[in-house]
Amino acid sequence: MSSPGAALALSFSLRHRWGLVAIGVTLLAVAAVKVVTVFDRFPLDLDPQVSFAIVCTVPMSLVFFYLVAVLTFGLDGDLAARQSMYPARMFSWPVTSTALAWWPMAFGTVITGLLWTLTRQLAVWPPSIQVPVVWPGLLAVVLLAWAQALTWMPYGLRGVRVVIVSLWLVTIDTIVLLALYLNASEPVMAAVLVPQIPLAYLAGRYAVTRARCGDIPDWALGSRISALGLGPSAESREPRAGFASPLSAQTWFEWRRAGRSLPVWVALVIPFELLLFWAVGTSTKLLVEFLVIVFATPIILAAFTAATVSTSSLNATPGDGLPAFLATRPLTSADLIAAKLWQTIRSTLLAWLVVIVSVAIGLVWSGASAVVVERVGALAHAIGTPRVVALALLVLVGFVASTWKQQVQSLYIGLTGREWLIKGSVFVTLTFLLFFALFIEWIVDTDHVGQALSALPRILAVLAAIKMLAAVWIALRMYRSRLVRDSTLVIGAACWCATVVVLFGVFVWFFSTPMIPHYFLLLIAILATPLVRLSAALMALAWNRHR
Repeated sequence: MSSPGAALALSFSLRHRWGLVAIGVTLLAVAAVKVVTVFDRFPLDLDPQVSFAIVCTVPMSLVFFYLVAVLTFGLDGDLAARQSMYPARMFSWPVTSTALAWWPMAFGTVITGLLWTLTRQLAVWPPSIQVPVVWPGLLAVVLLAWAQALTWMPYGLRGVRVVIVSLWLVTIDTIVLLALYLNASEPVMAAVLVPQIPLAYLAGRYAVTRARCGDIPDWALGSRISALGLGPSAESREPRAGFASPLSAQTWFEWRRAGRSLPVWVALVIPFELLLFWAVGTSTKLLVEFLVIVFATPIILAAFTAATVSTSSLNATPGDGLPAFLATRPLTSADLIAAKLWQTIRSTLLAWLVVIVSVAIGLVWSGASAVVVERVGALAHAIGTPRVVALALLVLVGFVASTWKQQVQSLYIGLTGREWLIKGSVFVTLTFLLFFALFIEWIVDTDHVGQALSALPRILAVLAAIKMLAAVWIALRMYRSRLVRDSTLVIGAACWCATVVVLFGVFVWFFSTPMIPHYFLLLIAILATPLVRLSAALMALAWNRHR
């Protein structure tokens, strides 16, 4: 290659070609919405904020987050590790550390600026929005540049990188929001953002230089005490107790590898969201909206941590299959899946413990607890205290189960080891959600809501039939392959049926109205209870382990 920039561009294009294709498809979809809207062939009203978010803000934000993950090399390393996330393979390139740092950052600057330019030109902007020209692109460039610099920096403690990156990016966002609140002009916004770009570049160069020299600080208190000779020697330490079984050892390993990610992210994000409670006042609507935002946060964050859960090990690379040290462990494939499931259950419960404690403290300190007590009392008077308790438990269990489901539902894809399938599934899902949202918006705008609701039971029945047929097929494959014992299949099927029956019973007891038929509630219970994808994860791991 004639320059590091050309080599980097070629490497990026080859390693993330499917991601680039997905970005192109997303831009074409956004442009297609503009074309059909301009020519009035698709009666879509984009003036409401929700409609605009569905067709533009959400897909383009996902594209930007993907670019941040790729251009910071976040998909190649451990975000919570002490060492730099900059790929060590690139340190052997015959170029200076300045080139290693600045070329990826320049590449990110160009791509991010181009993304904003295309978004501004191709998207359909509501008439009520005055679209800025430059500063949103500058904000995206600044966020990406600082994310690159701070993720490439080595740190002395595990997890410090997550804290520093989150706090610094939130600080930048807060400054921008404050400027918008004060009605700052575009030159003022540019004056705030432009000076940060060279500072981020210098920080990135410093980070890569330290990482290239193998400079990894150690801020652990135990290491400092040992270095001073004040702690116990290695010979005097008591040996650590062994694990009771290989399964317990694997569960411990899975927890150390990925279990703490979700609780840490939740603990970092939730405090900033709780500040919204001070704006509630006496508004019940605002309180409900803010609670939904807070309760939805673990589910959204679980979608990001699911990628770590789905990988085979710390050293596994998509497309390379399982590493030998994992494939030869004295555990069955079912035990390996069980270790991941126990880890995700523990991680989910700990994350929601953080949410519940934080929400309780936020409601009390902000004074919004008075609104909660008043609304709950009115609801209990209307429908009865038992139903209020059942509704609260049902909502809480639903959010917790959705968080856990979000972590494990992609296991069957991640454990295949197929890079094209792992990355392609994400963008297929996002594309489906985009077009599904457009379809829902079209139904609402064209007054076809009644026909859609009347067809909903038949649609759910078809989906439930497909799910049960897939479950039977997977169960037969597992039985013939002897992946699990016969008793395990029977117990698993019985537990799944019991869960469906209990959920159906709760639905019938709570929604005891002739307007909602019981078979409709049964279909929802069947579709809401995980079955097929968890079973497919075992088959994917077994295939990947022995291929």
